[in-house]
Amino acid sequence: MPQSMLTILQKFFGTAFGLTTKVPVSSFSYNSDSKKPTIHEADNGSGSLVPREFCPTCGSGILEYGAAAANNFRYVMTGTLDNPGDLPPKGEFWRRRREKWMPEVPGIFHKQEVKE
Repeated sequence: MPQSMLTILQKFFGTAFGLTTKVPVSSFSYNSDSKKPTIHEADNGSGSLVPREFCPTCGSGILEYGAAAANNFRYVMTGTLDNPGDLPPKGEFWRRRREKWMPEVPGIFHKQEVKE
């Protein structure tokens, strides 16, 4: 049975939710001391490949992007940023599949699901 995009994301993040920050490609770069990231491409559940970049030293996820965002944005794992608290959430995706024990985040937009 094919896995849904949500199930794949939950496995990638290792939890029931993930937190990313949408960053314009023009504003994103690795510092000059960084090793080149490891890139893995995987089906996101709809047949589209999603590149994900990982730290080659520790294996932590750094970012991901799909074909529609490839030239414009990177979705950076918020926990990898130096000051993640400076970027509060603006939206919640996949709301209809949120675990029952997870509280709603107030004051942001809520999208029931994401369609390709």
